[in-house]
Amino acid sequence: MNTPTLLTSASRIFVVAPHPDDETLGCGGLIALATARGSSVFTLFVTDGGASHPQSPAWPRGRLVAERRKEAEAALEALGAGKQPRAFLRLRDSQMPPAESGHWYALVAAIGKLVIAFDPDLVVLPWRRDPHCDHRDAHELLSAALDSAGSQALRIEYAIWLDELGAPEDFPVAGEVERIALPIEAQQEVKAIALNAHATQLGAIAEEAPGGFHLEPQTVSRLVGPIETYFQPCR
Repeated sequence: MNTPTLLTSASRIFVVAPHPDDETLGCGGLIALATARGSSVFTLFVTDGGASHPQSPAWPRGRLVAERRKEAEAALEALGAGKQPRAFLRLRDSQMPPAESGHWYALVAAIGKLVIAFDPDLVVLPWRRDPHCDHRDAHELLSAALDSAGSQALRIEYAIWLDELGAPEDFPVAGEVERIALPIEAQQEVKAIALNAHATQLGAIAEEAPGGFHLEPQTVSRLVGPIETYFQPCR
C-alpha cells in the first residue's frame, strides 16, 4: 500500500458520511491532518442516524436524531473542523430513497450544487460494497451527484463493516482498486476523542434504550488504529 501525495496535500476535501460517526470512524485521521495544515473539509452527513435505537420511550426518534447531530458537530470540533462547512441531508436512516426515483434525482441535483460550490480536489466516499445498505446507497447517490456535477476530484473509499461483516463478493477484486495506507499515529488520540463524542453509539444510552446498536470494542480498536486504509478505484 502507498499514500498518494494528494491525501497529504489536498486543499479541498469533500467527506461523505452515511451516518453521524462514519466521518470519524472512516476518515477522522484524514480530517484532522487536513484541518491542521489549513485545508478546507466539507462533511456531508447523509442519513439522520435515527435507526440505531428503535422503540425506546426515553429516546424517541426525534430526540435521537437531534442528539446524533449534536454528536456529529462535537466530533468535527474535536477533529479541528468545527468551523469547516458541513451539511445534513437528514435522510431516514436505513430507508434511503430508491435509486432513480424522483426523490433520488432531486437529491442528485441538490448534492451536485454543493459539489460545484465547494469544488473539491479530493472526495472521500463509503466503500461501494460496504455491508450496510446506507453505505452502499450513499456511494451510489454521491457517485451520481459527482458525475452530474462534472467533478474531476480524486475519489477514494473507506470501509467500515467490510472486515467484520463482508461476504466474499463484497471485497475488492483484482484490478478494481489500489489500497492506500494513511499513517495517522499522531492523530490517533484526537480521533479517539472525536469518536467519544458519539456517545449514543458507544453505549451511553443503553440503559434507557436497551437493545439498541453500539460499537463493539473490537470495532473501535480496528478503526482507531495508527493506519487508515482507503481504496482508490483503478482507472
